[in-house]
Amino acid sequence: MKRFIKAIAAIMLMLAVVCATGCTKFDDSNNGGNNTENGGDNGGGNGGGNGGGNGGGGSNTQLPAGMYLGVIGFNQQLHVHPITRLDDAAIEETKQFIEDLPMGGATLLYHAVNTSLDMLDSYGTPQDLKSVYVVNFTDGLDEGSYAFSNYSSGAQYLQAVSQRIRNERIHGDTVKAHTVGIQGNDVLSYDLDEFLNNLNGISQVPSERYVRYVTEFEDVLVELSGIAEMLHQQSINSILTLKFPVPDPNTRIRFCFDITTPAPHEPNEALQSEHYIEGVYITDSEGRGVLTNVRYVGMSSSSGRVVHSVLMEPPFVVFKFEGMKDANNNHFTNSNLAHLQEWKYNTNANAWIHNSEWTNEGNTEVNHFYFSSLVMLNLDCSQSLGSQKFRQLKDCAKDFVDVLRTN
Repeated sequence: MKRFIKAIAAIMLMLAVVCATGCTKFDDSNNGGNNTENGGDNGGGNGGGNGGGNGGGGSNTQLPAGMYLGVIGFNQQLHVHPITRLDDAAIEETKQFIEDLPMGGATLLYHAVNTSLDMLDSYGTPQDLKSVYVVNFTDGLDEGSYAFSNYSSGAQYLQAVSQRIRNERIHGDTVKAHTVGIQGNDVLSYDLDEFLNNLNGISQVPSERYVRYVTEFEDVLVELSGIAEMLHQQSINSILTLKFPVPDPNTRIRFCFDITTPAPHEPNEALQSEHYIEGVYITDSEGRGVLTNVRYVGMSSSSGRVVHSVLMEPPFVVFKFEGMKDANNNHFTNSNLAHLQEWKYNTNANAWIHNSEWTNEGNTEVNHFYFSSLVMLNLDCSQSLGSQKFRQLKDCAKDFVDVLRTN
């Protein structure tokens, strides 16, 4: 009898653990899943919208580099296009999905944002992944999201989504959530505080960088286009390659990009430069070149203060500087190299001396490489937009896809 009682107790304990595990899920899959009565086309609360054919599962680290995009159109249900690498075929397929989005009643805003996070979390990790983004557009208040969750109200659901955006790391990265909002016909004056609270709640932080509240629909299109261009620009890695003769150890070198006077140059003319890279050359224990105490003036680089050579090719050494941007935060191109010259600091003369034997031709170049990004685009498809504005939104969303094209 005692053995029987112990067995029953063990079974009860196991059931309690299973129940506790299921109850702590952020969004009940039974209330989302693929159930069209409770979530729409593919509105899974736990990543069900990711689709089986796209390498879902966070453990997959073999995905090729590129820009990856998923789209959710939301009204009384979720219309989900799975995350896809944006090659030419996928772009056309995604744009057709956007074109076919229908208008509808209700606004499952919180549920759409949460589902997009699930999709990102369950998707594989592309090579060279740099950023994870959620981009939201809405013109109204949430209606009905709590019905697809374990929460007792929409306010609780919003709070949980906000915490998830700001605390959860997806593939090791924080989620950069941007929101564009315009007050729709269903948002009355006494609803405005709730509406603004929604915009802040589904964004990374409540600031102008992540929350764009506009009053004219044309500005919605401008803001969404600007976000697309920003995501594209942030995926670019401009790499400057410099090849020059190996200097003596502890030599200070300055590469000036803006001295246009013809040679010969006067000593210390390098001091007139406002755009240069400077560092002290040393060799490490294995005889490889290193630039230390590197300074970037009138430009920036992600390579930092210590840059190691990528190639020793006596009598030359080759360095690469990544993430190069000019003073206006534009990515470097070969046009930035038109006036590039090398100067060395001569300690005996106590002056910068121009290296007349070095030329940038054949020794420098700028190449653009692209980091991978995972992006979810959530579009409000409620009827309050009206057919004309909804048409404009679709066109803007398709342009968004084009801008993110995989390079």
